[in-house]
Amino acid sequence: MALSKWGVETEAGNGSEPPRIFHDSIGRQAVVSTALISIFRGRFCDLVLPNRKTTTFKKDDVIYNMGDEGRNFFFLQSGFVKVGAITTDGREVIYDVRQGGDVIGELCATEQVRPDRAVALEQTDAIAVPYAEIMDILRRKPELISVLIDVFSKSLKEAYSQVNMLALDDTVHRLIKILVGLATRIGRPSGSLVEIPTYLTQEEIAYMAAARRERISTALNTLRRQRMVHYSPRGHLVIDVDALESRLA
Repeated sequence: MALSKWGVETEAGNGSEPPRIFHDSIGRQAVVSTALISIFRGRFCDLVLPNRKTTTFKKDDVIYNMGDEGRNFFFLQSGFVKVGAITTDGREVIYDVRQGGDVIGELCATEQVRPDRAVALEQTDAIAVPYAEIMDILRRKPELISVLIDVFSKSLKEAYSQVNMLALDDTVHRLIKILVGLATRIGRPSGSLVEIPTYLTQEEIAYMAAARRERISTALNTLRRQRMVHYSPRGHLVIDVDALESRLA
């Protein structure tokens, strides 16, 4: 087994590259999405959310799908959502997991037709806000523009690092960076460790790492034997962030 230039596993010796699990357009979507999510938080929430209806989505409900034309942002009030896409050959890609306090659907700011999809990982409450109303707030609050540019620039740097990780790192290093990233973004303290507070299957982690599930399973078992990764009684990943980061040094 070998790695292509995109970090995607290939069968050694066959002389061909498989369908790209994380190809160019989806890579760009991940970059823009990661940047925009940081923008529509905090003060924006205070301006747009009061007196709006909350919608509840059950586990595995599709909140919006690729190809949809509805241009709504969804401000998550609780729960967890995976955001990603489906490639032309039917493979799922997950480029983020978001929780209450985050925003999904922000790519409708750049595309008339949705290029991504969002699926509830567990029961999730969200408030939909039309894109047109978001833009109206920007027009009425020009002082937010400089803040948006600063946040956008910093977030783009982080997003490009994620794309480089998928393109260049081997499976174990990609997995470690994904676990550390999840612990940083949505993790909750569990003694000296950090728990990922929603259940992720090995297949879903593989979709995030652009790797085969079997390879992720092997890598997870290796990290478990080294006591860097554990499972809670509910099946949640529990991470020794310091130990994992030491593997990256």
